[in-house]
Amino acid sequence: MTNKVEFRKAVGRWAGTAEVFDSAGAFLGNGTDARHVQRLDDGRIRIDVSFVGPFKHAGHYFIQPRDNHRLYQGPANIGYAETLSETLIDANAYWPALGLSQRFFLMIVDDNLQLSLAQMSRGEHLMYVVVGQNDRVPEGASNPQPKLVSGTHYDFQRDPTSGRGEILLHRAGIWSGTMYALDENRMVKGQATYHEQISLSPTLNITYEGGVFDPTIKSVGLKTNGWQAWVNSPCDFVGSYSLSGGRASSGTFYHQNSHLRYWQRETIALDGSKKAVVQHWYEGGKRVGTQYGVLHFQAA
Repeated sequence: MTNKVEFRKAVGRWAGTAEVFDSAGAFLGNGTDARHVQRLDDGRIRIDVSFVGPFKHAGHYFIQPRDNHRLYQGPANIGYAETLSETLIDANAYWPALGLSQRFFLMIVDDNLQLSLAQMSRGEHLMYVVVGQNDRVPEGASNPQPKLVSGTHYDFQRDPTSGRGEILLHRAGIWSGTMYALDENRMVKGQATYHEQISLSPTLNITYEGGVFDPTIKSVGLKTNGWQAWVNSPCDFVGSYSLSGGRASSGTFYHQNSHLRYWQRETIALDGSKKAVVQHWYEGGKRVGTQYGVLHFQAA
């Protein structure tokens, strides 16, 4: 038995700015993203989408909502999305016109702001990482002005911060908030406070505390080159992640004491104040649960 959850809050018009990176994390350019989400009389949802950037696409697709998931029925997007809460979907889909498979999450962090991360591959080759932020457009209003860091691909492609001057995910300070957990059947497992404390002296160190699956305090030193970060010495908590523009990451960590690993993806809002976090927890190849939430940043 699973939760019956509907992703209700996305209906309406959304417009935003995406940052697009290649598989190594190099900045390729910005994209403008516009979506119109509407409910149809037959219970389905129609999405009209237009994206113009380093790759471009316009089209529409239909969504058939189920109790705890949604089916993307084409023509532009075909696949399956887990509805993890009324504010979060996690999808695996295929875009035929682009020939790209997509791993994707989208979280509504308040009623008027969406954060997303799309990892787009052809076969096993990751081709694009799209870090998105969309704002709800009120009825009758024009699309908001895109939030951009002025510059060119030529200048930013070798800059892991994409022109911001700092890796937003590696600033000294504390990320804190509430993480919500589901079990392997997507039933509510619980919720708990969660903290990540980041220090840079003498090197990058992150201390994790809280959450539902492993609330113990874990402190880990990482090496980083701005494009990736990794644990470089054996300890109870090991792993690595890739970075995109310093404001999104994807990677896996393994807990030697519990023998659990989690795949984590996160996206920071353009103003740097909050981030959406999704963790899928595994025992071997079996997923044992999911943990997600919005964390807020306080500088050291």
